[in-house]
Amino acid sequence: MRQRRLRCGIVGFDFGHQGAFADALAGRPEVEIAGVSDLPEASDEARQRGRRWAEEHDVPYHEAYRELFETGELDLVSLCLPPGKNPEVVEQACAQGLHVMSEKPISADTAGAERIARAVRGAGVRFTFGFHAARFAPPISRAISQARSGAVGEVRVLNCTWLQSKGPRYTISIEEAQRRKAAGEPSVGELANFGGYVFLAFKALAGASVRSVYAESGAFFYESYRIAEIDDMSLVTLEYRNGVVATAIIGRTTTQSIPGTDVRFEVIGSEGVLHINHGLGDRMFVYGDFREGDDPYDRGGFETPTFGRASHELYVADFVSAILEDREPELTIEDALDSDAFLVAALESARTHQPVKPAWN
Repeated sequence: MRQRRLRCGIVGFDFGHQGAFADALAGRPEVEIAGVSDLPEASDEARQRGRRWAEEHDVPYHEAYRELFETGELDLVSLCLPPGKNPEVVEQACAQGLHVMSEKPISADTAGAERIARAVRGAGVRFTFGFHAARFAPPISRAISQARSGAVGEVRVLNCTWLQSKGPRYTISIEEAQRRKAAGEPSVGELANFGGYVFLAFKALAGASVRSVYAESGAFFYESYRIAEIDDMSLVTLEYRNGVVATAIIGRTTTQSIPGTDVRFEVIGSEGVLHINHGLGDRMFVYGDFREGDDPYDRGGFETPTFGRASHELYVADFVSAILEDREPELTIEDALDSDAFLVAALESARTHQPVKPAWN
């Protein structure tokens, strides 16, 4: 007998990777999209995106996400919500027995992350979160498999560069930074934005928990970041309980002529070394002649076409399989809590200029 398809709800189109996740879920033969919705306070633009996606996929749009949850027709939900709102919605999803895919970060603070963990554990549902490239980008995934199989012997040293380039196209303006500071609104720096990708890849490669974290962080490139008091570049070092040491440079640069994100890893073991030069995908680099009038961020006809499956598609496939096979996904609620503890320790270290033991120590 053919197993019925998992019925999925899509909630939140205000920011994040929801478009990619929703498309990937809709493309799974084991999944049926049951409906789309958003928070009551969602922006008009977010609701327009949600309605448009629902119309394109011929599924209903619910004005309130509670209506979608209470249909009794869902098995899982994909949430892309502001971190401060996420714990409440996850708790309600878990109370309905729904499996949860959550955008990152899962919460605005540790208390919220712990609320989510209690709800997930209490309901016995599957949970995963959107640092997908940390484990599912094909080059990183292959390196993790190699390290776990002992291909380089005992892992001893890890290095990473994770730089978002092509700024200031994607950064906040000086005016927006001034508005946020005057309103007392918090802003997320690049260590919080990208650090989880590095930490979660390191965690899998090292195969141990972190003993201590040391970080230096600041705003070196963007005046708007200095105004908003957030970082654009950080240097982080980690010491693991099994003796592995790791170093990472994480941030956003003004460079315009390299890939959208420049990701490189080095894994040094007792019997070999692994190098990952293009961590976010197998890529072919194509340069063309400079053309007058080109977008300044894509001058010279620069392209990076990829081949193979994208990390977000592999992430979605893993989560769907985890539900059907009644197993844990590759990225779990425990990984989410560890990532939160790492970030808290790194930010505290950057403030005090001292090594910090993460909260799980």
